[in-house]
Amino acid sequence: MDEQWDGVAAARLHRQGLWAPTAADAPAVLDALVAMQGQEFAYALWALAQRVRPADRPGRADLLAAFDRGDILRTHVLRTTWHLVRPRDVRPLLRLTAPRLRRQLAGYDRQLGLDRAEIDRAEALLAEELAGGRQRTRRELADALAAAGIAASGQRLGHLMMHAELDEVLISGAMAGQQHTYAAFADRVPAQGERDEADALVELAARYVAGRAPVTAKDFAGWASLTLTQARAGLDATGVAQHQRDGVTYYGETGPGPAAAAGRAGRPRVDLLQGYDEMIMSYSQSRAAILPGGSKATAGLPVLNGTTYLHAVLIDGVLAGHWRHRLTATQAVVELQSLRPWSAAERRAIDDAVQDYGRYLDRPVAADVTTQPS
Repeated sequence: MDEQWDGVAAARLHRQGLWAPTAADAPAVLDALVAMQGQEFAYALWALAQRVRPADRPGRADLLAAFDRGDILRTHVLRTTWHLVRPRDVRPLLRLTAPRLRRQLAGYDRQLGLDRAEIDRAEALLAEELAGGRQRTRRELADALAAAGIAASGQRLGHLMMHAELDEVLISGAMAGQQHTYAAFADRVPAQGERDEADALVELAARYVAGRAPVTAKDFAGWASLTLTQARAGLDATGVAQHQRDGVTYYGETGPGPAAAAGRAGRPRVDLLQGYDEMIMSYSQSRAAILPGGSKATAGLPVLNGTTYLHAVLIDGVLAGHWRHRLTATQAVVELQSLRPWSAAERRAIDDAVQDYGRYLDRPVAADVTTQPS
């Protein structure tokens, strides 16, 4: 690991609950992290499970049951992408971020021929479709919109549904087989009184730092769709420690704390992270902490030429390869590609991590290394 970033990556891995996790269940993980990016739903559930202490780690079936109950929700919040979030956090987050997200959608709305009147008409119909506790798939809602003369396909449908989420009309429902459903927002999200926006911003900043430090104001702004002025104000108001590195202000302690050795002692530590894991997506400015020395952070992770393996293999906190799974009803194969040669000890640790993933899936699993540079 690059000496410059050594303490930063270890601190984040601990605070995010990937090393030495302490959360008793998946909702507790979300309590600590506020929200976790979740468009790759199957992998996002694994990201939750990884952060639960080993003795209580849920399996995939447990997490799907929690999702169906509404203990965990999936919606567009923070940024114009899916996130997993606790029901009680949805309203406060939307009050902070929805105005800015609507502005981000405005240009695309115009291209799609969506104005406020059309959005309001669609939302009234969607609310009617979901009244009385009904839950409907995206296809069913699209058909209802089309039957009412509202064009609802492709990106236009996506924007209509996203506006309905931001306007607190609908949110995720239970799974219907392999299909996601929507439910009425009020059926899944508890009613809450209005909160002062400044207080809500400070609370969000404090929780962001507690679960992800050290961070920059630009990291926070990118993660929560805030202006840089809002991000700095929120972070400054928390009173957390600040320090400078290369002219950039970091909030929160850099050092990983007394448990740091747990992630680095003995054999290599392997983490199979989803490509949109919070360890990656929480840091728009300082993502280089997990990259090999000399790598530059971009909008995502560096990948092998031509790879379709989105997800990240970390070895001792540094990106060392990519992975994906192939699932059948009875078994799984974890396909891996390396960014550098893996030692025999690292390969054994990777095999152990793959078996851990199989236990989470509750099915036999095998590792398939398809490229291994010499």
